[in-house]
Amino acid sequence: MRPHRLFILMFAFLLVFLSLLARFAYFQVVKGQDIAREAIAMRSKQIDLREYQRGEILDRNLLPLTSTENSNALYCFPEEAGKLKTKTVSSYVYQSEFSNDAMKDISIKLSQALENKDDKEILQSLNYAEKNGAAFVRIAEDLTSEQINRVNSLNQSGIVIAPLSKRYRQDGFCSHILGYLSQGVNSEGQAGIEKLYEDILRQNSPSQSLTSVIDARGIAIQGLMYKVRQQENEQRSAVVLTIDKRLQEIVENKSKNIKKGAIVVMDVQSKEVLAMASRPAFNPNDDLANLIKNDKESTLSNRALSKYHPGSLIKILLAAAALEEKKVSLDDEFYCNGQYVFNDAVAIPCWKEAGHGKIDFAAGFALSCNPTFIKVGLELGKQSLLEYVEKMHLTDGRLLGYTNYLESYVKIEPGEPALGNACLGQEGVMITPLQMTSLLATIADDGKWAPPSLLCYTIDSKGKKQELPAIAKEQVIKQETAKAVQYLMEMVVSDGTGKTAALKEIKAAGKTATSQTGNLRENGQEILDTWFGGYFPADNPRWAIVVMVEGGQSGAQDAAPVFKDIAQAMLQYFSIN
Repeated sequence: MRPHRLFILMFAFLLVFLSLLARFAYFQVVKGQDIAREAIAMRSKQIDLREYQRGEILDRNLLPLTSTENSNALYCFPEEAGKLKTKTVSSYVYQSEFSNDAMKDISIKLSQALENKDDKEILQSLNYAEKNGAAFVRIAEDLTSEQINRVNSLNQSGIVIAPLSKRYRQDGFCSHILGYLSQGVNSEGQAGIEKLYEDILRQNSPSQSLTSVIDARGIAIQGLMYKVRQQENEQRSAVVLTIDKRLQEIVENKSKNIKKGAIVVMDVQSKEVLAMASRPAFNPNDDLANLIKNDKESTLSNRALSKYHPGSLIKILLAAAALEEKKVSLDDEFYCNGQYVFNDAVAIPCWKEAGHGKIDFAAGFALSCNPTFIKVGLELGKQSLLEYVEKMHLTDGRLLGYTNYLESYVKIEPGEPALGNACLGQEGVMITPLQMTSLLATIADDGKWAPPSLLCYTIDSKGKKQELPAIAKEQVIKQETAKAVQYLMEMVVSDGTGKTAALKEIKAAGKTATSQTGNLRENGQEILDTWFGGYFPADNPRWAIVVMVEGGQSGAQDAAPVFKDIAQAMLQYFSIN
């Protein structure tokens, strides 16, 4: 062979070698991680370790309000568990065919180990998963240590016990805000934030999963089984609320003794809802269909957004309107003999049967004197009162980021007695605890109003952040009028009916209320709704709080102490300087 031909042949071999080397380097270096991931995906099975494959609901500090508790759950890989295994002399040999007998056998074994699960129900779940090509099925959750030991003793292939991140807490924390989901494989939001932001929350992929490596037969390789895989770099959809989880915990803890009622905490400046609780609470993990069927307490209703007679809390608006219109001054004198007489047939009593005697307007507010406010209301007039209801947005049904809830109202029938009742927050006046909190925040913010909000922003699956449009504050009453009402509310706590709300550390301001419902107990005694609405610190208002207790004795006895407990607990977390 001539030298130049040999050179050409060697050069050709060199080119082939270099091209193969470059190809190898490309797959090893450039595409190596992608190929490895694909190989693992082909030879692995994953279990989502969350109860529902949904985005999380977070508080204002990005602390999770969902998926905060873990339990132990039992999972089964139907394809692996349902394969026959025959025993040889040395070991078990897995056959490739799927066996219904094996499925029945494992269903019976698991039923016996769990004790509270029917084997036919387990078999039905396994067959459904196998038929639909599901990699795994969750058989049971909230396993006890005894159940775990019995399942482990089965030494059954295709069965694994793993931690499960429960979406809701068992104690019903934040349940009326979060809402709940429908049952089944494709669960959807049925109430609250879960329903309102279904489109956002369902745009999610597993963030944490349990992975098992399988061999060519589809059997999990021993020693390489079940490793937790965390996906930290994926964008995850979420809904971020204005709720402060720490305050929500405080409110729910301090309201445990309230059988029925509601509490709202609002930031005076931003009008953001920091905490909102309704009692009784419910556990979203329970059988809610059965609860709805047999519930006599309206458990699923959010009482913070439900209408009630506000009682003497309406006197806050009445005082602001009368002072703004110069129909009254703080030192104007009144006389209370225990009732306000309209005519020979109609009179409205004061809560103090003996009357307050000679009293000025400031003291009349502090002591919640009914005849004083009836007279002021009559002087102001029906039309002017209704104008201030509108001007101060008392019946505004907005909660930004949530939804427009049931419309409240102020409807005053013709005649002075009807106006007198309205001036006491009774017949014709129905307001929600949230709206009363908004009114307090307006007074505490020197007469500036903005609609309350519950949402900070949402994040979709692509990481896009969507915030609420900004709404400018509206000056609904003069600052000097708001300052005068603030002074009156401070008097309520220092010298009036709200002394049980007084704080040692700082000054608070507020107003008590007790409203009639017209409903009677079995003993004939009327059922009352009791209120306290206030804010603190009085010198530099930051938080407004309304406490409403159904079936109480008085605002001073039932609601004001709860306000005090919440405020004192909040002072442990926040600086007031």
